[in-house]
Amino acid sequence: MGELIPIIAIICTIGLPIIAGWILGLQWIRTRNAERMGLINQGIIPPDHTPKKKSDPNRLVSLRNGIVLIALGIGIMVGFLCSEYLVIGQGNEFWMTGASVVFFLGVGYLFYFLIVQKMPNNRYSEESELE
Repeated sequence: MGELIPIIAIICTIGLPIIAGWILGLQWIRTRNAERMGLINQGIIPPDHTPKKKSDPNRLVSLRNGIVLIALGIGIMVGFLCSEYLVIGQGNEFWMTGASVVFFLGVGYLFYFLIVQKMPNNRYSEESELE
């Protein structure tokens, strides 16, 4: 009898959430179907619940994130190197690392601004060139 307790515990731990999810899923489907049937009986066309197509990702956001993360990494490395090998960084490791991170993040954002400023304003210019 003592051997059944762990088996029952494992079955309940795994089986009960699966059964509860199954019951809740069926109840949700029935409720949604009843709601749609009620709308149809009233003469209202229910909205279609098909998932919407995802829009194309904005390439400028990816460019900005990449530049900022590279600048962040460079800032951290330079901050650690300066705090280790420069006299001014001895005892000021936190401030040296923080200052270099902020500096290189600023440089990264300026670099991103200069790249985006030179880009054409028309978003679809790349697609029209490919055709």
